[in-house]
Order: sequence, then C-alpha cells, then structure tokens
Amino acid sequence: MRQGVEFVGVSKVFGGHVAVNGINFHIPEGSFFSLLGPSGCGKSTTLRMLAGFEDPDQGEIWIGDQRADGVPAYRRPTNMVFQRWALFPHMTVHENVAFGPSVRGARGGELNRQVAEALELVGLGAYGARKPRQLSGGQMQRVALARALVNKPKVLLLDEPLGALDLKLRMQMQIELKRLQESVGATFVYVTHDQSEALTMSDNIAIMSEGSIHQIGSPHEVYDAPKTRFVATFLGNANALPVDVESVAGDTATVSLKGLRFAASVGATPTNGKGDIVLRYEAIRIGAAAAAMDVRTKARIREVVFSGSAIDYVLETEQGIELTAQQPHIADEKPHERGALVDIGWQARAARLFPQK
Repeated sequence: MRQGVEFVGVSKVFGGHVAVNGINFHIPEGSFFSLLGPSGCGKSTTLRMLAGFEDPDQGEIWIGDQRADGVPAYRRPTNMVFQRWALFPHMTVHENVAFGPSVRGARGGELNRQVAEALELVGLGAYGARKPRQLSGGQMQRVALARALVNKPKVLLLDEPLGALDLKLRMQMQIELKRLQESVGATFVYVTHDQSEALTMSDNIAIMSEGSIHQIGSPHEVYDAPKTRFVATFLGNANALPVDVESVAGDTATVSLKGLRFAASVGATPTNGKGDIVLRYEAIRIGAAAAAMDVRTKARIREVVFSGSAIDYVLETEQGIELTAQQPHIADEKPHERGALVDIGWQARAARLFPQK
C-alpha cells in the first residue's frame, strides 16, 4: 500500500520546452518536503501538477494509494497557499476561512467550530471580525494558511508563500510553518528558491535544475555531502576551483592546484584527469586555527567584507590561488586587516571533487 506522495517518471513540456524531465521521488506521509532550485527549474510546475492545475505529459502521480494524475483539482485531497494570499477583500477573516467548508456543506455551529479551530491553530483566534485590509502581511499569510488547513487536506501545497514578507517576518514564519506542520500532521510540499527557508523547515529537500532533480536528502545531507557540482555551488557560498586529479581511491582523491597538492573528498569522479573542487567559505580557517587543518598554506588578505554576523575575506594564496573565506563576527575580536599575510587551512573532507563544468 502506497503512502505519502509519489512521482513516477513525470514529465511536462510547454511548446517544445521541457519544464520537468522524467522525475521520480517519494514524499513520506506527514513530512515537510521542499522543492528547491533557481527560477525556471521546474519546481512550480511540479507543484502545479500535484495540485491538478497542470497535467503531466508522461508518468504517474500518486497521493496515498490513489493515482492523482487525471483527477480534477477539486477532487484531490490537497489545498494550495499562494505567495499573494488571494484573500477575499470584502469578507471578514472568519468568512474567508469559512468559504471552503461552507462550499463542502458545513453549516451553523459545525462551520463556526471548524473556523475557530483553524484560526486558533494559526494564532488568530481573536481576529475573525477583521477585514484583510486591517491585517499585517504576516497576519494575512496566517489567514491564508487557516483557509487551507480548515479543509483538512492530506497534502498542503505552498508556492513561495513567504516571498512577499520582509526578512524578519519571513524568518518568524518559517518557524511557525514548521510548528504548524508538526501540529496538524499533514504532508507539506513547499516550493522556494530561498535555500535558507528550505534548510530551516524541511525534513527532506529535492534540489532541481533544468527540469531534473539533482539530489534528495535531509538538509544536512544535501549541504554537507552534495552529489553534484550544481548542488555544491547552489547551496551556501563556495569557491569552485579547477584542479588536476592525480589519483582517486574510494571516496578520497589527490589533486593539485598551482603547485598546492592536497586530498579532497569525492562527490563525483572526473574521467579525464581534470576536475573542480568546491570548498565552502566557512570551511576555511584563518590564523591560529589553520594549524589544526589537513591542508595548510599562507595567503594575503586582499579584501575584507563586513556583513554583520560574518566577515568575508578575499584571499590570494602564496601559490596564486584566489579564495574567499568566511568567519563569524565576534564583537570583542579584532578582524584581520587587508594586506595581512595569514595562515589558512581546511580539512580534506571539506574540499569536494566533481567533474569540471
């Protein structure tokens, strides 16, 4: 018996453009699953096919043990929350949330009970009499969530619902969304191009590019052990450096770059002796901390970029390698100065090898 959501060989073509290319994945029931990727990668099309707003050209879509492709959107156990909320401006909050259950036949005390429960769930129990124009952006987003959740969907679909909110409110809503998902126990499928949103909320993430899925895994898995160069460079900030590959033994490679010879972990093995290593900014240690690293050299600090919680250092090593390193900003510690010659280093496993782009 099938559980959760499953895509089997699903493709979608628009006017000769392949938007989704034969994707296969399974979403466990009751989990928070994100589709993450750049604009135009196929994530929203995938969500719309799950919702029933688009039909796949090939493949099967299953929700539980029921095949969903070909079933009209209104007959699927799904609800969608959009970026722009789409609240009825002439209705109160209560009336907005009541719309779906009333269409399904709920009346009187039962309807009021369902609406009250949904509003309490999103922390708006006292706001039922207000109109949307009397609410903040975050409150309107909560009403949109309540309007979807009141229908008790098996699968809640969220298409970049936090994109219109400011940064601080967006971060608060990320925590609230995860709390909501755990509270109601429904399967949440979330579309975003914002990696911090996906990493913060998700049980599992599917990373998409050009209609294909590059990797599916937990936030830690996709961030710490990327399987493709695209995943490694899309998530976080990273240096991508061309290297000569001297040898590969299991999951470890020996590479060289401008005379610097070092070990790296293998994400995918190059076949022609040329590869790229991807090294995240935060993996590089500067100063005394470099002494404990597997790979060590000296570098000149060319630029210092302060961003509040972190400091980026643009470096040039004594071999002529250009790197960027990121260190946390600690208020009572003086940052390194531009022009300083410093020790730098990183652990071998932090440098990940892929075929060259």
